[in-house]
Amino acid sequence: MHPLGATLILTLLAAVGAESVFFVLAWHEGRLHWLPMVNVLIETMAVAVPLILYSRRAIARLEENRRQIGSITRKLAAAVKEAEEASRAKSAFLANMSHELRTPLNAIMGFSEVMKDQHLGPVHNPRYLSYAADINSSGRHLLGIINDVLDLAKIEAGKMTLESAQEFELIPVLSSSMAMLEGLASKSGVILSRQLLDSDVRILAVERMIRQIVINLVGNAIKFTPTGGSVLLAGRMLPDGGYEIAIRDEGVGMTGDEIKLALTPFGQIKNSGGEGARDGTGLGLPLAKAMLELHGGQLTLESQPGRGTIALMHFPAERVVNQKRVAA
Repeated sequence: MHPLGATLILTLLAAVGAESVFFVLAWHEGRLHWLPMVNVLIETMAVAVPLILYSRRAIARLEENRRQIGSITRKLAAAVKEAEEASRAKSAFLANMSHELRTPLNAIMGFSEVMKDQHLGPVHNPRYLSYAADINSSGRHLLGIINDVLDLAKIEAGKMTLESAQEFELIPVLSSSMAMLEGLASKSGVILSRQLLDSDVRILAVERMIRQIVINLVGNAIKFTPTGGSVLLAGRMLPDGGYEIAIRDEGVGMTGDEIKLALTPFGQIKNSGGEGARDGTGLGLPLAKAMLELHGGQLTLESQPGRGTIALMHFPAERVVNQKRVAA
């Protein structure tokens, strides 16, 4: 209906209603006169017309806003769908690329190791041996990066599962993981130490993932700790039956925004506050976080600039098995 026609009809209805009420009241009181009725009609129209016009404009604006919100909602839904498809495509691409790269890398590493160790006979030029060792070392480093990318892509694509999870003793795995990093710590001038309580703790998990989580976190702590600093790994049972591992360093620390960036895949902190800061791929922390969450756990970082960082690994009670309870 045309706005003018609708306004006239609504105004007429308001006037008829007001006149009807006035008529009934006046007739009841015995004071029925035409002049007051005209005044009521005029006052009603004077009040009703602006209110009706304003209400129609408000309703029109609400309808327009609703249409705009609906359009925005549809666009957001389409954008979310496109983002999800792009994420799946990215994960599939990374997975395929990683497989394609690992095949030639394995050959490079294998042949360079044969040359480095002189399996087929002596290599008389020591520079060739040095080159072969560098090729092998670089290949292993690149393979490690590719494996991290592949693991993260699998987790994001939902293709990494815990089907191979088994019950195992946690403390030996933590100790052996720390031992693997003693060379890096010694080279960096960082002191490694551990304080592991409750030696009978067993957990139900994928041992390879837990080992990788610890290596990533401790290695990252070593990387950002200056020469002469220390990195401590401590573990303890929690009152709720869970288990917590804390990795404390004396590194350069991070702000809240830097923590968020560090937990983002390929996010790198450009921190110049410590001599221990070195470049990396930006995959260590996000991969550790994703693997821990896959086990139902949680990774928390507590840090302040210049005061080091504490990485807290929390295993839920359903993943923790105590030997004493098993024996009972």
